[in-house]
Amino acid sequence: MVQLLKSLSTPIVWILAFMVTGLILARLLRKKPASKLGWRLMFFGTFILYFFGLEPVANLLVYSLECKYHAPPAEALATLDAVVILAGGLHPPCEFRDYPEVSGATYSRLFNGVRAFKQSGARTLILSGGVLVANSESEAEIMGRLAGELGVPQNKTMTETKSRNTMEHAINLAELLSQTRNRRIGLVTSALHMLRSVRAFRKQFPEDTIVPIPVGHIYSPPRYNLKSLVPSAGALSTSSNALHEWIGIVWYSMTY
Repeated sequence: MVQLLKSLSTPIVWILAFMVTGLILARLLRKKPASKLGWRLMFFGTFILYFFGLEPVANLLVYSLECKYHAPPAEALATLDAVVILAGGLHPPCEFRDYPEVSGATYSRLFNGVRAFKQSGARTLILSGGVLVANSESEAEIMGRLAGELGVPQNKTMTETKSRNTMEHAINLAELLSQTRNRRIGLVTSALHMLRSVRAFRKQFPEDTIVPIPVGHIYSPPRYNLKSLVPSAGALSTSSNALHEWIGIVWYSMTY
């Protein structure tokens, strides 16, 4: 059920729903009130496609999330007890891939998270991510190997291999790290994803201090010209990701 709701939290689904419903009402039923409503729904679907496909709109949505937290100063990193890196997806083996590869989001989090860990005073690097494909390794295990290749000793890493979403990251790690209190925990995830992550972790770690370490920023200063009035697939994808985060934030506040 949760996965179904997650798949519906994207503009492309809304657009298709409005367009298909509008087409049915306008062309198939052929009754005047229904036909009028159908044309309006199709217009609204087209408007959503155009609006969220504009780069300035996508940039504004991204800014609304990424502006909440900034990279911590060196002084804050030095006081950390642990650094947690959240997985962000992977590509499973297939006929073109002999072994699983982490997604761009996961690699960005891992690379920048390892760098922050090396600059910090933290004793432990915690990698969190479950199994996305049956009979395969977890994201955390794959990240652990990559962390080793990036120079993190194995005895300084810890993996949490059951989480499938943001809230599960927080819940499972709270159980895993339940023995100590009053810690300073650095939280590494994509800047777009940080607001939802911080809220989840602060709820599950009320006696600890969560220090956000946002990485992989995608916001760029707005450019207003004729090109900015032309929609693009890239801008629509960016808008979809930002809207997914806001919907997730609302969903978590209602559910947890």
